[in-house]
Amino acid sequence: MVHLFETAHAAKLLERYAPKRVIDRALCAAGLDRRILSGLPGFIPYAAEAVMVETVARSIGDRHLGARLGRDFDYATYGAFASYVLGARDLASAMHRGRRALVVTHPGSSIEMRQEDGHLVVGRSTAGLSVVGHRHLDEGALFVILKSVRHFAGPDWCPDWVEVPEMRSGDAETLSALIEAPVRTGAAMPSIAIGIGDLAAKNPVWASTRNRVKLQELPDLMGVETSQTMESSVRQILRVHRPTLDVSEEAVARYLAISRRSLQRALKSEGTTFREVRAQAIAERARALLTGSDLGVTMIAKTLGYDEPKSFRRAFRTWTGMSPADYRASQKDP
Repeated sequence: MVHLFETAHAAKLLERYAPKRVIDRALCAAGLDRRILSGLPGFIPYAAEAVMVETVARSIGDRHLGARLGRDFDYATYGAFASYVLGARDLASAMHRGRRALVVTHPGSSIEMRQEDGHLVVGRSTAGLSVVGHRHLDEGALFVILKSVRHFAGPDWCPDWVEVPEMRSGDAETLSALIEAPVRTGAAMPSIAIGIGDLAAKNPVWASTRNRVKLQELPDLMGVETSQTMESSVRQILRVHRPTLDVSEEAVARYLAISRRSLQRALKSEGTTFREVRAQAIAERARALLTGSDLGVTMIAKTLGYDEPKSFRRAFRTWTGMSPADYRASQKDP
């Protein structure tokens, strides 16, 4: 999963490289739209962001669009996460902070580190996710990690090498020119090599930093749930696709880059089903509309995908034991 902050910023950056109509078409191909990206904080499937970037890249013929987006990316877009990582005393601490806190921006991914030839090699792993456009996000990740390092080591700092999964020699040469470092192919994940001596680089604004963000505060500050069970992942996808929540089981599985059967098995292991999770999401949305809007019951029913208000009323009574009208009345201040 990927935080909406990142995807919304990436969609905005795409306007530097492609016309609005191309970006809108890419959002549609990814099952997204601008309304979703301007909504509440939360996550969208990793596959959706990858498809968005890949669709634009194919339209404009740019095999390294992900790298260019990463180069343009504003690290501050990550909000409290960025404040937490960049608030470390030195670069070594910042790398470890990023590894601990990645769950608030990329649940299911991890920061991996290893030592090699006097270097700490730092990469972002999305093991098990093989989706269209994956390469673009891999290349973009290199630049995002690079930006966090440069906060400490200086704006002109460059890694001694970077690593990427398999790519054509011509592509590796182009990427090397973009990132200004040698590229090693055949790696398990996109990574950059940081000299051990560079890890001691101090935070240039450490003395002026006030009210530093704490790790335990991040989920609330980012507006997310960090426990990403399959049920919570499905809930997040349904929440993103408001107002109708009219998303099929097949579509949700596709967004998660797994098979429908794998989705069913995972939900069963957690004691639920897609149908139950979707019903709970609709019930949650119905209660929110009844208490937080002046929409009539007929319009709320239509908004939630019910052709007949009677069907909605029956379903709502099943969920709450009350009619929609009685529920709305019970929630009003005395």
